[in-house]
Order: sequence, then structure tokens, then C-alpha cells
Amino acid sequence: MHKRNSIRKFFKWFSIISGIILSALVVFFFYKTNVTENTDSYIYALPFKKGDAYRVVQGYGGLFSHTHIAALDFEMPVGSPIHAAREGEIYSYKSDSESGGVSPKHKGEANYIIIRHPDGSFGCYWHLKKNGVVTKTGRVQKGQLIGYSGATGQVLRPHLHFSVKRVLNYDKDSFVKTKFTTSDGVVFLKNGREYGE
Repeated sequence: MHKRNSIRKFFKWFSIISGIILSALVVFFFYKTNVTENTDSYIYALPFKKGDAYRVVQGYGGLFSHTHIAALDFEMPVGSPIHAAREGEIYSYKSDSESGGVSPKHKGEANYIIIRHPDGSFGCYWHLKKNGVVTKTGRVQKGQLIGYSGATGQVLRPHLHFSVKRVLNYDKDSFVKTKFTTSDGVVFLKNGREYGE
């Protein structure tokens, strides 16, 4: 009798704790904060090779690191080719870091490429691998190979962080929401969905 009550208590507490954890995960991964209303009329290419497909693991306004930020995280293995989503000029890059992790101390350690677009906006490609920047100067064409994904900077797992900004800061309205050409047509990308072209 005592053993049966112990088992019931265990399953009761297990159910309660599991429910709390599941609820927290749903909120964490699917709840969104509000982001800018700025929308770009330009239609972007996906920032990777045609024929590849990757899942958006954090979308606009995500709670992990996109609070009020219109940015997209594509889950991809280290070394995946990154292609320019829009033409422009290389504005800046960093390629010498090999550090990454969840701690905020890693925030400034991400390798990246920033491309200045013809309208003055900036395409930002973050968390590239060490020595993963292929194109360091000059003009780049839409679809051109520019680098390789990684896990540098503040990251939970390897991914490409992509955003478009009017101004290079983290104010909510410095960001611009972007549409992409995908196999589903021209769309705003959504968290949890896999996209390819």
C-alpha cells in the first residue's frame, strides 16, 4: 500500500514538473515580442546555397536573443556555405575568433560579414566559423558565396544569424523585416519552419 502511494506521488509530481517544463519551452520557443514595422520592399534570396534547406530556429522577436529584434537564426552545421542574400559592398567583417558559448561574455566574439546594400541598408551575417569569411572586400552579387557558418559569439548551437538594418545598432527600429524567395513563394520566414529554394 505504502509503495503504491509513493508511486502515485512520484507520477503526480513528475506530471506537474513535466507540464511546467513543457509550458516554459513552448513560451520560450514560440512566444514573440513585438518588433519594428519597417518592411523592405526588396525580395531577398535565402542566405545559403540553392538546393539547401534550413530551419528557422529563432524568428523575429524571439525570447532567447531576439527580444524586439527583427532577425532570423537558421540552424546549420559548422562549415555550411553562406551566400549573399542581396548585392552590395563589403562594409566590414571579423574572421579571427574561435570562441563561442551561451554566456554573455562571448557576445563580442562572433565572426561576421556586413554588406552595405545599394539603398544604404546593411545585411548582417553573424556567427561564422574561424577564418570563415571568403569575401573580404569589394562588391558582391546576390547569391555569391561569402563565407561559412559557425558557432562563434554568444550561441547555444551552430547557426547563421541574419538581419537587415538601416542603422548599425540594436534599436528596435534600426531593423527591417524582409521577404525571401522560397519554394513556398515570396514570404516572411516563420520560426520553426524549414525553407529552401
